[in-house]
Amino acid sequence: MLSDALNGMKAALAAALPARVVTRDLKNFDQRKDAELQAGVLTLVAAREFGYANHRGREADMGRLSLAIVGQIKLPGKPAPSTVEDAEFAFAAEVKTFLAGALPVSDALLLETRFSGQLEAPYGWFAMDVEVRP
Repeated sequence: MLSDALNGMKAALAAALPARVVTRDLKNFDQRKDAELQAGVLTLVAAREFGYANHRGREADMGRLSLAIVGQIKLPGKPAPSTVEDAEFAFAAEVKTFLAGALPVSDALLLETRFSGQLEAPYGWFAMDVEVRP
């Protein structure tokens, strides 16, 4: 069931953002092709399952999935760190728009988005914590 939720989210995200690379395989920047990074890579990773019903007959049932959506980008040339940060903001906004639409899961709640803090220009990244009810 968890794999189904992740695969459904992956397929829907890929359909909604066809210019981006969408995967379930988290890799370091140096393990990705420049063309992928310049297009923008989104990786869906399960962090934990929690919040089960846990009443008789439904033990460990109806849980929620803590999902991380990680965005990775690389801007060409020698961009200013603030330019990379602006690209992160724009990329994350696309995912926020996706999460506000029709989803292949019962519910998805964006809890937090963390950004690179301009530390790795020309590389940029963000990580979103999303609570999903499959």
